[in-house]
Amino acid sequence: MTEGTQDNVLVEIAANMGKYYSFLAQSLRALYDEAMAAQLPAELLESQIAEVWKAMGPALGKNQVVKGNMEKVAEEISRIRKAYLATGAQDPKRQALKEEAQRYGAQVQEKARVISDLVGLFRRL
Repeated sequence: MTEGTQDNVLVEIAANMGKYYSFLAQSLRALYDEAMAAQLPAELLESQIAEVWKAMGPALGKNQVVKGNMEKVAEEISRIRKAYLATGAQDPKRQALKEEAQRYGAQVQEKARVISDLVGLFRRL
């Protein structure tokens, strides 16, 4: 593989990581932002997450630590989403879960922003 081709592959992997985190953050945002939920159906968002994860599979297979870290984020998001969806509209736990979704979603979105900035920088080099 030539150096230019390798660079393109690395930028693409990083771009996919950014997309993955961004999609995960969106899945949490849909819990507390009705407009966001209406714009992007959960099924479509889930398929995008799965597609990006699959695209990163070969690269993640080479680094189990990174893969594990990304899986932990996805598991935490899944836990929050499942707990939220299991509560009724009047359940007092629902508000606490919305707040947790906002806090954790902001952290995940920040990861996506940082990666996006790096990808933008790499594409200019």
